[in-house]
Amino acid sequence: MRKRFNLLFILLIFLTGCAAQTTIRPAKEIKIGNVKTIAVRVATGLPDCQREIAQIRERLREKLKNSGLFEEVLTEDRNSDLILRVDIEEMVKVSKADRFWYGAFAGRGKVAGQITLIEGGSGKILGQAHIESITSGGSIFAGTTEEAIENFTEKIKLFIEENIFI
Repeated sequence: MRKRFNLLFILLIFLTGCAAQTTIRPAKEIKIGNVKTIAVRVATGLPDCQREIAQIRERLREKLKNSGLFEEVLTEDRNSDLILRVDIEEMVKVSKADRFWYGAFAGRGKVAGQITLIEGGSGKILGQAHIESITSGGSIFAGTTEEAIENFTEKIKLFIEENIFI
């Protein structure tokens, strides 16, 4: 009986984990006026992250389009009212295979970066914020890089929604 309990306890440790965390630290209060178009630029100096950078760019474009705040979401900043520049500073990759094989020992997926909102015509910086998304890490079903990217892009969209006025 005791062996079963110990085995069950160890199994639960592998399957459970920490909750996902996302933090947003704006440099100052940001208020964005009525804008019709936004351009999304995502960049990083990190090696081997091109696929993840493309995912972040596409998810941001999709989320901002679906938000209904902008008439048009562009990939180039020509003729846009607002430019969203996302500089990815840190990324911890955890694949689904890593999560399956290593469970909680695979670690936690993470995406962290600085976002800058720039006025399209003048190039004036309207504001900046640091956003960090850390996934849950213990379950074989969660905690991947894709989850971190999803949380990261959702928080950027919510941040813009909270700071825009129409």
